[in-house]
Amino acid sequence: MDLETANLAPGHRGSSYDPRSFDSPIIKAVAPPLVAALAMAFKLSALGFLLEGFHVWIHELGHASVAWLSGRPALPLPFGWTNVEPNRSLVLYLVLLGLLLVLGVTGWRERKAWPMVLAAALIALQTFMTWRLSEDRARQWMIFGGVGGEFYLSAAMICLFFLEFPEWFRWGSCRYLVLFIGVSCFVESYSFWKLVRRGAEGIPYGSMINGEDDGGGDMNILRDDYQWTQHQIVSAYNHLGDACLLAITLVYLFYNLRLDRVFHPLLARVMSLGLDAREIR
Repeated sequence: MDLETANLAPGHRGSSYDPRSFDSPIIKAVAPPLVAALAMAFKLSALGFLLEGFHVWIHELGHASVAWLSGRPALPLPFGWTNVEPNRSLVLYLVLLGLLLVLGVTGWRERKAWPMVLAAALIALQTFMTWRLSEDRARQWMIFGGVGGEFYLSAAMICLFFLEFPEWFRWGSCRYLVLFIGVSCFVESYSFWKLVRRGAEGIPYGSMINGEDDGGGDMNILRDDYQWTQHQIVSAYNHLGDACLLAITLVYLFYNLRLDRVFHPLLARVMSLGLDAREIR
C-alpha cells in the first residue's frame, strides 16, 4: 500500500470513487475529461477572464523555465514581464540541482518511480543547457519559451495529474486545480495558433505592456534578431502544440490501459535499485 492510500480516511481507503486515489480506474478515466470539460466551459463563460492571469503567468514561467535551466536567474511577474539576468549563476545551478536531487532521492525512499525519472531528466537537461548551450542560443530559446511554455508547461500540468509524487506534496487533492488551469491555458493557446495557421488571426507581434508597436515583443525578436520567417514561427508553435497534445493523449492512454503496471517492474530491473518491483509506484 502506498503512503497516499495509507493516509486516506478509513471510509475512503481503497475506494474506487475517492478523488484522491491514484489507483482507481474510474478516477483515471473519468476525472481528467470531466475537469477538462469544466475548464473549457468556464473559459467560455462570462467569468473566463478570471483565468487570464494564470495564462499570462504560465507564459512568463515559460521564459523563466528556459532561463533557470540555462543557469540564469529570472523573476517571472504575473503582469507580462520576466526579468532575466544575462550571466550564468553557479549558485542558481547548484540550488536547482539540489532541489532536483531531493526530489529524486525522496521518490526513491518512498518507492515512487516518476519523481526519480523526472529528476533525472531535468538534471540532464539542466546540465546541457547550462554548460553546453551558447549565450545567444539560450536567449533565443528563452524568447521562444514564452509562448512555448503556454504549451509545454500547461501540458505538463495536465500530465502530472496521473503521477504520484512524494507524500509531502499533498498532490492527491491539489492536482485537480493544476489540471483545471493547465487545460484552460493549453486549449486557449492551441486554438489560437490553429487560427493563426489558417489566417484567421495574426501573429501576436508587440508586447502586453507596450502594445503591438513594441519592437521588443517575443515575435519581433524572433523575426528581427534571429531571422525567423512568419512561416517558421507559425509552424514551430503549431508543431509544438501538436506534440504536446500527442503527449497528453499518450499519458492518458498509458495510465488508463494500465501500462504503468508493466513499466514499474522494468524500471526496477533497469535501474538495478535492489528494490522489490512490487513496491515501486
